[in-house]
Amino acid sequence: MPEDKNNRPVLRYVLVVPALNEEQAIVDMLRRAQAARAQVLAQTSVTEMTIVVVNDGSTDRTQELIDQPEFEDVVKVRFAENRGYGAAIKAGFAAAPGELVGFIDADGTCDPEFSVQLINRLLDCDADMVLASRLNPDSRMPWLRRVGNRLFSRLLNLLAGTAVVDMASGFRVLRRASLRWMYPLPDGLHFTPALSCVGVLDPRLVTDELPMPYHERIGQSKLSVVWDGFRFLLTILFSFCCYSPVKSALAASVGVAALGGLLVGSLVWSGSSATVLAPLASTLAVLCVLLVWAGLVGHQLNYLLIGPRRVLRPSERLLQKLLHERGLAATGAATMVLGGLGFAALGLHTGTTSAAASAWLSGGLTLAMAAGMAALTCGVTSRVIWAVNEKQKAGASAEYEPPGVRGVLKTGTGVGS
Repeated sequence: MPEDKNNRPVLRYVLVVPALNEEQAIVDMLRRAQAARAQVLAQTSVTEMTIVVVNDGSTDRTQELIDQPEFEDVVKVRFAENRGYGAAIKAGFAAAPGELVGFIDADGTCDPEFSVQLINRLLDCDADMVLASRLNPDSRMPWLRRVGNRLFSRLLNLLAGTAVVDMASGFRVLRRASLRWMYPLPDGLHFTPALSCVGVLDPRLVTDELPMPYHERIGQSKLSVVWDGFRFLLTILFSFCCYSPVKSALAASVGVAALGGLLVGSLVWSGSSATVLAPLASTLAVLCVLLVWAGLVGHQLNYLLIGPRRVLRPSERLLQKLLHERGLAATGAATMVLGGLGFAALGLHTGTTSAAASAWLSGGLTLAMAAGMAALTCGVTSRVIWAVNEKQKAGASAEYEPPGVRGVLKTGTGVGS
């Protein structure tokens, strides 16, 4: 590992300051970041700190102010037009080399010196990302935003089984090497909740959090409570679907079943016949089956390409055993055969079966055929995903071992005299 002039391992820290029309706050923020550099170098293992300011298409005096001689040591990136909060942060990450990267809002609400605590926590806990939580008793955050942030954080915790306090924090430190597991990330203000969702949902990542003093912002906020709040909600739900596809698919199927039950119940109440009810009920049931099938395929894709969680819950271990691709394919094929035989038998007894019974039996057999097809295609798809994943591993590593020989003890040199 490279060392600095004091024989310490080189550890570079890049602090990105995204700025959009922050003429009232940017000078003070950059001065505080420059002053924090000495504290970071003295109180952490960091050997070099770079400050990067990204002008995200400002139309006020922001660029004029950051071009002053006193900020000559600050790396400057300028967008010709507004590209978004997340785009500015990602451009800042790419503007300077460093093993650690961080970002801080330019509005004066956060203190750059808190980088010391964030960096030390990151290194001590071997984490991939550490958030600075703004939601504490001393926070000066407006009450409406405080309520919204708490609600979104609680929703994420409910879905992910975590305990994140402030998922939208605009001050955090990350390992650059971990960014490959976090990308792609959005360009807008929902960059921070998306980053938090990935950090707590991806089993390869460790995310920690520290409470931080939070001051009243300088200048006008760029956050739209309604529109950005809606995007935050969609970000949480989309991330949950990506990383927990089975749970999200089951939730969606339960919702479809509940709404379908209400619809069928209302038709029964109105006196509709079985010839109307049976096709409707079977269609809704097939839709539920297809939703679960999509969740199972997504689960297998995550398991094979991302890997299992560090600690598997009993339900996850059971699910993985049930989702063996060969068993799924065989079960699906057998179910489809039985369903086909059932239809054949129903056809032979058409004259001896009432119309209502025939309608319900047809619906049940249709559901069985759909479930069989879902299981068969899920098994085949899982096998294809597994094969592609193994081919990628073989192409990426010169020491690749096929699954059948992994862990086999090898002795001897294989060289004859």
